[in-house]
Amino acid sequence: MSTEIEWRRRWKPNLDACPWQTLFIDGKTYLIKMKFTQYSYEILLTDFTSFWFEELSDNALKKRIQKLNPSIEAPITRILDQIKNCLEEQDRETEISTAFKPDGDGDDEKILLSIKSELAGMPFSWHFTGRPAEKSMMSEHLIVPLMAMVGELMRRQAELITIIQSKDKEIDDYKSQGVRTSRKHIETNPFVETAFENDMLLSKGFEQGVRQLGSTAFTESGQDLYRQLMSKSAWLSRSPRKDDDDGDSLLDDSSLSQRRKPSTGPSWENSRLPPSMTDSKSNSPQKSPGKSPGKSPKASPVKTSEMLRQKALERRMEQEELKKQEKTKKKKKIAF
Repeated sequence: MSTEIEWRRRWKPNLDACPWQTLFIDGKTYLIKMKFTQYSYEILLTDFTSFWFEELSDNALKKRIQKLNPSIEAPITRILDQIKNCLEEQDRETEISTAFKPDGDGDDEKILLSIKSELAGMPFSWHFTGRPAEKSMMSEHLIVPLMAMVGELMRRQAELITIIQSKDKEIDDYKSQGVRTSRKHIETNPFVETAFENDMLLSKGFEQGVRQLGSTAFTESGQDLYRQLMSKSAWLSRSPRKDDDDGDSLLDDSSLSQRRKPSTGPSWENSRLPPSMTDSKSNSPQKSPGKSPGKSPKASPVKTSEMLRQKALERRMEQEELKKQEKTKKKKKIAF
C-alpha cells in the first residue's frame, strides 16, 4: 500500500479540491471555484443564495470560441489560460458583468457571466452560462468544508494557546533566575485567554469582519486550508484496493464521460487532492509547444508560495514516515 505522500504525488485533483475565490462584480460579492484542464473547464459560482454550474469541453468549447472570438487564432490551451487569468487576476483591463435569464419552466434562473479583455492586443470576450446546480453541491462544496475549516481553526487556536501558556511559564522561570530583557518595550504581559477573547470581541477587526460577512474567508491562507482539508479527506476515504493498483485509470481525468455528471454534486468523502499538493502543471492548461498570440502569463507569487509549501509539507511527511518506520523497527527488536 502506498504512503500518503506517494498518493499525493500521483493523484490528480478535480473540482472538489479547487478552493473558492472571491469575485467582485458590480459591487456584489460572489464566490467562484474552477477547474481547467487542457481542453475543458468546470466552474461553480454562488452569490451565497443560489449556485450555478457549467462544464464545457471539446467541440462545445471550440464552437463557443469561434462564435465569440472569430478573429483570434490561438490554441485552445491559450484561450483557456486567458479565461482563467481574467477570473483570477481581475485587473482594471478586464470587465466582468453578470445577467440573469429564466432557466426552463421553473423559477430558477441561469446566470450569464461575461468577460471582456484583450488578447495579444485584440478584443477578447467570453461568456459562461451557469445553470442552477444541484442542491447537494451547496453542502458538499461549501457548507461542510467551511464547517471543517472552522473546526480545524478552533483546534489550532487551542494548540496555540497551550504553546503561549507554556512560553509564559518558561519566561517566569527565566525571571526567577534573575534574567531580564535587554529592552523594556519588548516585555509582554502573561497571556490570559478570557482577556484575549474579550479584546477580540471589542476590536475594530471583529466589527470589520462582521461587516464583510465572511468575504475574506478565502484569502490565500484560507484557500490553502481548504485544499489541505479536501486532500486529507480524499486520502482518508480512498479505496485501499484501488490504491494498490497502477492507478492510471483513476488518475485520468481527460475524459469527461468518466467524471461525475454536472447534475450530481461531488461528495465530501470523495473529494480530490488540492492543487497545492500536485504539480502546478497538472492544475492548469498546458502551454502549446508552438508560439501563440500574446505574452505567456508569468508564474504568480501565489503559485510560487504554494510550491514552497508543497515541498515543505512533503519533507515533513517524509520525516514522519521515517519516524514511524523507526518506531516499528524498535518494537520488533524489543518483542520476544
